[in-house]
Amino acid sequence: MIPSLPTDLPAEAATLGLAIGLLFGLCCYLLTNLSPGGMITPAWLAITLLEDWRRIAMIIAITVLTWGGAVAARKVIILYGKRLFAGVVMLGVLLQMTLSLFLIREHPLLFGYQTLGFIVPGLIAYQFLRQPVVATATAALTVTGLTYAVLVGGLLLFLPW
Repeated sequence: MIPSLPTDLPAEAATLGLAIGLLFGLCCYLLTNLSPGGMITPAWLAITLLEDWRRIAMIIAITVLTWGGAVAARKVIILYGKRLFAGVVMLGVLLQMTLSLFLIREHPLLFGYQTLGFIVPGLIAYQFLRQPVVATATAALTVTGLTYAVLVGGLLLFLPW
């Protein structure tokens, strides 16, 4: 019988996951010239998959809303460069915080201590604006999958049988 992974990921495993995700994200960028939704994004998504896979649906929904909001805002506001980046990330954080206020009572574990996770939808949406959406999504999924596989493999090696 294969033991199940812990739902409360140790801080050391999360830190290692961030490092592995950054390495894979950098390799992806250097090999394909595509950002996988930001350098930290694949690592955060892989850690989120390990802790509670239901958060991924929330991240996807907030990312799509953020991207749509940014596309609409660019039609009436001049957004480029650092202003575009800051605006998109702030919109993502605002949408994520709004959703958390509505869902925190019914699902308190969905939001736990994910401070870093509040910027991830904005980072992905920003990359959707800068490069093709399908290419960005494919790169993010691939790098997240690799990071997740390495983390799961490493955690299973060190779990007591």
